[in-house]
Amino acid sequence: MLKIKKIPFAALIGVFSIALLAGCSSLDKVVILDGDHTFAFGSDKLTPEGQKRIEQYTSSLMAMKEVRVDVIGHSDRIGDAKANQVLSMRRAQAVRNELLKSRLKPEQITARGVGASYPIVTCTQKNDAALIKCLAPNRRVEMKVTEVRW
Repeated sequence: MLKIKKIPFAALIGVFSIALLAGCSSLDKVVILDGDHTFAFGSDKLTPEGQKRIEQYTSSLMAMKEVRVDVIGHSDRIGDAKANQVLSMRRAQAVRNELLKSRLKPEQITARGVGASYPIVTCTQKNDAALIKCLAPNRRVEMKVTEVRW
C-alpha cells in the first residue's frame, strides 16, 4: 500500500509562493511595494501594513538557498529633487533593514534610491491633493529578486 505523506497547508502556500515568484526555476522578478501603503506620504518609516507585506515575501526568499535582492526606492516629482533622492534612498534602506531582520545576509541585499527618475504615471492636476493622489504609483519601492539557486 502506498503511503502518502501529508504536507501542512502553510508549507504548500510557501512552495506555491516560491514557485509563483520564481517561475519554478530562475527568478528575475520585481515586487512593487506601493509607497502610500508602505510609507506615509513624505516619510521613510514603514507602516505596519508595509512591514506585513515585506514579511510575506521574506518567507519565500528564506526558502531559497541563494538569492540576491536589489531594493530600489522611488519618489514622485513633488518637492525638491535632492530631497526626493534622499527620501527614495532612505525608503529603500528601510525595506533593506526589514529584509535583514529575516536573516538574509547583508551581502545579499543592495539598496539604492533613484528619486523621481523613473515615473510610472504623468499627472497634470493643479490641485495639490489631486496631484498627490495621482502621483501615488510613482512613490514606490521595488524589490528585484535575482540569482536564485535552489
